[in-house]
Amino acid sequence: MSLTPPKVAKAQGTLVPAPVVAPTMPGDEPPVPASVAEQATAAPVLTKPVKPKSRYNVVVFGDSLGDGVWAGLYHALRKDKRFNVIRKSKVATGFVRRDYYDWNEAVREVAADTVIDIAIVIMGTNDRQTIVEDGGRYALFTPEWRKVYEARVDDFTATLKATGARIYWVGLPVMRGQTFENDMVSFSDIFERRAEANAVYFLPTHDLLADEDGNYVAYREDAAGRKRLMRAEDGIHFTMDGYSQLVKPVAHAIVRDVDRGLIVADASALAVSAAANEADTGSTKKSAAEIGLKTQIYDMVESRPGRSDDWRWSGAAR
Repeated sequence: MSLTPPKVAKAQGTLVPAPVVAPTMPGDEPPVPASVAEQATAAPVLTKPVKPKSRYNVVVFGDSLGDGVWAGLYHALRKDKRFNVIRKSKVATGFVRRDYYDWNEAVREVAADTVIDIAIVIMGTNDRQTIVEDGGRYALFTPEWRKVYEARVDDFTATLKATGARIYWVGLPVMRGQTFENDMVSFSDIFERRAEANAVYFLPTHDLLADEDGNYVAYREDAAGRKRLMRAEDGIHFTMDGYSQLVKPVAHAIVRDVDRGLIVADASALAVSAAANEADTGSTKKSAAEIGLKTQIYDMVESRPGRSDDWRWSGAAR
């Protein structure tokens, strides 16, 4: 059954920038590095308090990295029964290949079917491709390409904002291949600038799992000080330990903002989708397989140039 979200009433209050501080979440050690928290781009928030809900839908959008972010958030928030963490990510997708998967149309369908209180977005690894639009072909990062790409990002964001959701756009992490890394830095720059323009929250992650010089490393210490493999063999994706680290600033921001009453989605939208009801009904600790996640989160469909599953990239081998 499809649920149509109720109209969002216009809230009264004065828009002010949200304070950017290092998030805190009891019981989660070590804390998110201050350097990461301080870089976050804050969205405007309302000064007038909003009655908190007892249950919030956290909806994750993205590509195959989105699958991993969903899994990480599922585990990070599983003990806090205020949150339903819902996966709406799809592997091998992005904003470029609308002929393959149209995220702008997809997000409208999700918004019509699912109450979205909090939206998490991570995208870009499959978008190193030429854009074809209205008979024109625009090469990667050319001015024409940027104009079309940014318009699609803005349209996607506008759909989410119209639901009343609080949006957290997650920047891309450090990558192993230098050419791929350079391009992902460029994508993160686009997303950060569009987040600022659209008044949504941007969370950088590039240095979160890098070494002290900002370079790629496969192993890092976990919360207990044990050396763990954090990255998958492709140099792009993560192990479950890696995703658990990657989502820490995201989980901190969500809990902090809910605790502060900054989630301003329509308080009357209490219905949850069938997907949300099914998301968290079993044990509080489930394996990756039990929650529908492959041991190594990676899209293994046929490779195509420009997507993160294209093993022919020179950057992927370096």
